[in-house]
Amino acid sequence: MPNLPGRLGELEARDIMTGGVIVVRESDSLQTAIETLRSEHITGAPVVDAAGKLVGILSISDLIGPSAGEGEPASVPLAHGGDRTSWELYDRAAAGAGDHSGQTVKDRMSRQVTSVADDASLVDVARAMCGGHWHRVPVVDRSGSLTGIISTMDVLAAVVNAADEAEQRRRG
Repeated sequence: MPNLPGRLGELEARDIMTGGVIVVRESDSLQTAIETLRSEHITGAPVVDAAGKLVGILSISDLIGPSAGEGEPASVPLAHGGDRTSWELYDRAAAGAGDHSGQTVKDRMSRQVTSVADDASLVDVARAMCGGHWHRVPVVDRSGSLTGIISTMDVLAAVVNAADEAEQRRRG
């Protein structure tokens, strides 16, 4: 596979990931998970089992749509602008979770998880995200332990930072 030129070709997952990952447990109630997402200002998180092993991903869209087996997720028309969109999502998720009291994260999480190795190239990270249409991808080390997470904004920031570095070198 061809490499990207310059700094972009040197970047690995560990260079752009966010460490100290916020996780939810598969045994958490939906309300607990929503409060975690809301308090951390995130729209999704890796799901771990009691042993801390990565077993899924929970995103706000998993909480807004119908529960597993009830058909396709509902469309979520939103008024965009500022934090209003995020708060509206959390409120819709909380309302949906109330309709399914007794359910846990395990009941609503996405089980198809693609992770990337911490030494994966930027292209491999982007390819994994594009291939699954995911906005976030967990990063694991050689032992398979969760070490970080990469969002689409992390990938975009890497591109912008590399472009800025190249421009600074050009200007001397």
